[in-house]
Amino acid sequence: MTTHPEIGVIIPAYNPDPFLLQDLIERLQRLCHIYPMQIIIIDDGSNPPVAMPTPSNSNIKLYRHKENEGKGAALKTGFHYYFQEQGFDLVVTIDADLQHPPEKIPDFIQAYQEGQGGIIMGYRKRKPAVMPLARILSNTLTSLIISVMTAQLVRDSQCGFRLIDKNALVNMKLKEVGFHLESEILIYAGRKGIRFGSVEIPTIYQQEKSSIKNVRDTLTFIVLIARILKDWMFGYV
Repeated sequence: MTTHPEIGVIIPAYNPDPFLLQDLIERLQRLCHIYPMQIIIIDDGSNPPVAMPTPSNSNIKLYRHKENEGKGAALKTGFHYYFQEQGFDLVVTIDADLQHPPEKIPDFIQAYQEGQGGIIMGYRKRKPAVMPLARILSNTLTSLIISVMTAQLVRDSQCGFRLIDKNALVNMKLKEVGFHLESEILIYAGRKGIRFGSVEIPTIYQQEKSSIKNVRDTLTFIVLIARILKDWMFGYV
């Protein structure tokens, strides 16, 4: 009989579509019959607040931020819960909008067990007919920069569908609170010598407007890179 590691699933959620979130939870629950999983939804100050999905099972928890703090802050809450409070070794981060099919989680687990790395990243093919052009350009640029900084291939730095070993985050002083935390993790993990693996996932975009503001967020990414380079130069990390 094959044994599987216990997985903590982190779902950051800010004003999510309740039907998509419910569908995600139901699909994750079907995987729980094969893989031991705990699921935590981090409601990052949604208005109205996120409701507990039904049926409410013991392996699902809902944690609320009183105010919107950012996706990175929500992820850090999930990391603290699983790694510090619960003593888990592995987490999966997945978005609430079903752009990340939960049925791909077994592929992430397999890649991890095959020794591909301490962080297994989902990557999407950059299809112009599906992915907006501005997102293709920003994704290509940020992935290239992080690949150079980590001396490893990063196929899709902006995909938040990941499996992360707790050892990848040990002693990591993360400062970002927005979605650029995901880039910060990769840069510092690569600096520590953590290897990266990857799993191809479908390129899915919903019809709603993206919350990512291209110019503002490109500038924020540049500031992140400049801060990290300064820290490296002066030996702060």
